[in-house]
Amino acid sequence: MMDDFYCVVTFHTTQGALAFENVFKETSFSIKLMPVPRQISSSCGLSARVSCKEKENILKICKDNELEIDDFHKIVKKKEKSWFLNHIKKTTQDNE
Repeated sequence: MMDDFYCVVTFHTTQGALAFENVFKETSFSIKLMPVPRQISSSCGLSARVSCKEKENILKICKDNELEIDDFHKIVKKKEKSWFLNHIKKTTQDNE
């Protein structure tokens, strides 16, 4: 089953995001730089998708390596139905 959430780290600057990526390339943590999700805002347009379970370890590595981050966010995925499914539901209800 897929999680209905994921976590991202945001940064004050692009330079901060790139430094974060460089440090974490040397670890066993899986991170991926990506645009900042629409649900949040940040000074920088980049964020890093990370494991929510590893928050404390990630924050410790940031502190140990003097990495400047903006914040750690948990993003809840919206469960939106597609136009097609909504259309079928409406059509079915109209025919009842």
